[in-house]
This record gives sequence, C-alpha cells and structure tokens, in this order.
Amino acid sequence: MGNSTTDLRFTPLLAAEVQAVLERHGYRLPSGGEHVHGLVLARVGFVLRNLVEIFRGGTW
Repeated sequence: MGNSTTDLRFTPLLAAEVQAVLERHGYRLPSGGEHVHGLVLARVGFVLRNLVEIFRGGTW
C-alpha cells in the first residue's frame, strides 16, 4: 500500500471531501483570509496523513 506520502489515493480531493464533511456537520474554517485558510489547511493535511496511517494500522 505504501505510505500516505506516496499513496496515489492521498490527493487534494481527499482533503476537500473531509472539509466538506466537516462543513456539513457545522464546522467552518476560521476567518482571517486566504493566508489563514492556507495555514489551517496545511495543518489539516498533516493531521489527515496521520489519520490515514492510523486507519491503516501503521501507527499505534
């Protein structure tokens, strides 16, 4: 399967879909403009990689 860094399934679409799910549940990105959104989404990408690894059993 490879890791999330080289896994072809780990795409910007995955992050966008996770964002859409969070928004459907009432969560929103913080205000502050594009710079703040970029920082938040970069952090989300890092956390999402960790979640993928945990889900696959790669991190305990």
